[in-house]
Amino acid sequence: MTKRPTKRKLQPSSMASLFVHMSKSILAIVLAAAMAASVNIARADEPKEEVVTSLDNIVVTATKTPHALKDVPVETIVITKEDIERTNGQNVMDILKNIPGIDTSVHDDVFGTYTWRANLRGLSFNDGYGLILIDGQRVMGCGQSGGMGEYGIGLNQIPVDMIERIEIVKGPSSALYGSDAVAGVINIITKRIPEKATGKAGVAYGWYKVKERNKNGTITKPSDYGHSRNLSQAYVSFGDKISDRIGYLLHYNYDSAEDISQDPIKSDRHSFMGKLNANLGDGIDLYLKGEASDYEKTDNREEDSYRVSAGIDFRPSDDHFFSLKGYAYTWDFTHGYPGYAYGYKYGDVGYNQCEVQYTWYSSDWNALTLGGEIQRQGIDYTIENSDGSIISVKKDVDTSSLYVQDEITLFKAFTLVGGLRYDDHSSFGSEVNPKLSLMYKISEDTILRASVGKAFKSPTIRQLYYDAPYRHGSYYCQSNPNLKPEKAVGYSASIEKWFFDRGIMVNLGYFRNDVDDMVIREDTGTTYNGLPLKIYKNVEKAWTQGLEFMCRTYLSEEFTATISYTYTKTENEETGKELTYVPKHSVTFSPAYELKRYGLGTGAVISYIGKQFTNSGNTTQIDGHTVVDAKIYKYLSDKAKVSFEADNIFNSDKGDEGNFRTGRTFTVKLDVFF
Repeated sequence: MTKRPTKRKLQPSSMASLFVHMSKSILAIVLAAAMAASVNIARADEPKEEVVTSLDNIVVTATKTPHALKDVPVETIVITKEDIERTNGQNVMDILKNIPGIDTSVHDDVFGTYTWRANLRGLSFNDGYGLILIDGQRVMGCGQSGGMGEYGIGLNQIPVDMIERIEIVKGPSSALYGSDAVAGVINIITKRIPEKATGKAGVAYGWYKVKERNKNGTITKPSDYGHSRNLSQAYVSFGDKISDRIGYLLHYNYDSAEDISQDPIKSDRHSFMGKLNANLGDGIDLYLKGEASDYEKTDNREEDSYRVSAGIDFRPSDDHFFSLKGYAYTWDFTHGYPGYAYGYKYGDVGYNQCEVQYTWYSSDWNALTLGGEIQRQGIDYTIENSDGSIISVKKDVDTSSLYVQDEITLFKAFTLVGGLRYDDHSSFGSEVNPKLSLMYKISEDTILRASVGKAFKSPTIRQLYYDAPYRHGSYYCQSNPNLKPEKAVGYSASIEKWFFDRGIMVNLGYFRNDVDDMVIREDTGTTYNGLPLKIYKNVEKAWTQGLEFMCRTYLSEEFTATISYTYTKTENEETGKELTYVPKHSVTFSPAYELKRYGLGTGAVISYIGKQFTNSGNTTQIDGHTVVDAKIYKYLSDKAKVSFEADNIFNSDKGDEGNFRTGRTFTVKLDVFF
C-alpha cells in the first residue's frame, strides 16, 4: 500500500515559522505596553463595559433560546470571564474542576497532557457521553486538546485566553443536540467583539518538576530528574467597530510545554481566531468566524485543525426569530512514524453541519422552537501497526435531524419545557429522544428544577470499524462491528436557594443515568503480538447516580467563595463492579479576595478527590488525595496586571504514584490592556 506522505517532516512549516515570529513580537508588545502604563496605586478596571450581575447573564445552550441565568428552566452553570480570571487554570480542564458533577482529577494543569479520564456525572467525555461545543458547534481532536487516540475527544480545544465564558448544561440533552449529549453539554463561548477599539496581550512562563513513578514496586525516575521543565504562553487580541453596524475581533495564542512523560518532549500550539459581525438592518444580523490551530509534539505528532462558520439571524418582529447557520471543521493529524511501537497514524476527520431554527413567541407565556439539522462526519485515515498490519478507515457518517421544543410558563412561577428530536443515523437508523423539564419558583429566592429525558449515543469509529487490532498502551484492542448503539434515560432534580438578599446561593441536586448497552473494553484472555487483546462489547446495563452540592457567596465585591461537593455511585450491573475513574467523593473550596483600593487580589483552590478504581475488576485504584493551588495578582495600573500562580503547592502525587505526574508548578504572568 502506498504510504500517505506527511505534510512535513515534523519541522515547523512556513505558517508555524510565522507564528513563532509573531509570538516573539507579542513579548515586545506586552513589555512596551507595560512600561508605557503609568503606575497607579488605586486600580482602575479594564476597558469599561456595562456592569451586569452573574444572574443577568444571558445563556442559550440549555434551550437554544435566550434566558437570563436566573430564569433558565434547565439546570445550567455559567463560568464567567471573572471566574476564569480568578483561577490558576492553564486550560479548560483546570477551570472546570470547581463544578460539581465534573471530575477532572486525573489530570495535570500543563498544556499537552491528556484528559481522557474526565467525566460528567460518572460518564466519560472521551467516550462521547458529554457533548463539547465551541460557540454551539461540535468539535473533536486529541493530542492538542487532551483526548486519547485518533478518535479522542478532549476538553482543551482552545486556549483559555480565547474564552469569554463556559455554559454547562447538566442532564440528558439529546432532545436538542442528538448523539453524545447523554450526560450534558459544555459550550465554550469565545471572546465577543468589543463595542470600541480594544486590545489585550499577555505572556506567561512557568516551571515544574515531574515526580518519579512507582509501578508495582519498580521506581522509574524521569530522565531529567531533579531539573525543572518549562511551560510558556503568549497571546494578543484586538477588536473594533468598522462602523456602527460592523465589528471584528482578531486573536492569536501560543502555548508550549514539555509534557509529563519520562522524557521532556516539547509540545507547541499556535491558534488563531477571527470574527466578523454585521448588522444589516431590519432585524438582520450576519456573523462569520474562522479558526486555525497548528499543533506539534516533537518527533511524535502533528495536528492541524480548521473551522469556518457562518450564520444569519432574522427577526422580522418581536414574535418571530429565524436562524440559518453552518460550519465546516477539519482535523488533520500525523501521529508517530513508520515502525513506531504504538502505531503510525495519519489522516483526516471532519464535521460539516447546517442547521435552521425558527422560534415563535406566540405570547408572553409560550415559545415554540422548530429546527432541522444535517450533519456529516467524515473519516479518512490509516493506522500502520508495528507488526506491518495496516488499518484503513474511510467512512462518512450522516445524521439528519428534526427537533421541536415548547416552553410554556404558567402562573408566572411554573415553566414547563417539552422537547422531542428525531435523528436518522446512516449506520443505526432512526431514533426519537424526548425530554421534559420544569422549573417552579417557590419564591423569588427558591427555585426548583427537574428534568427527565432519553438519550442516544452511537459507538465511536474506533469501536466499530477498525478491521485489525490496534495498539493502545500496553495492550491491543479489537473493534466490534456488531455493537449496538447505547441508550440512556437520565433524571435530575435540584433546588436553588438564596439567602441574605441574594448574597449566598445554595444548590442541592440529585441525578441518575441508566445506560443500556454501554460499550466497554473486555479482556479476551488471548494475546496479539505478545500483548493482551481486548475487544469492545455491549454491557446490558450500567448506571450512575449521585448528589451535587454547591454554595457560592456574593456578600461583597471584594470577597467571593465557592464550595462544591459531589457524591457519585456507579455500577456495571453485569459484573456488580463500579465504573472506572469515577471517585465516589470529591470536594473543592475556592475562596478569592480582591483589595480593589490597592489593585491587589488573591485566590486559592483546595481539592479533595476520593479513591477511584482503574480497572473493571476494581482491584487497582488511585488513592484519595488533596491538591492545593493558589494565586496572587497585582494591577500595576489600569493598563497592566502581573500575577504569580502556584499549583500543587504541597507536591501531592495525586494518589497516582504508578504514573509520572507533575509536582509543584509555578507560573508568572503579565497582561496588558490597550
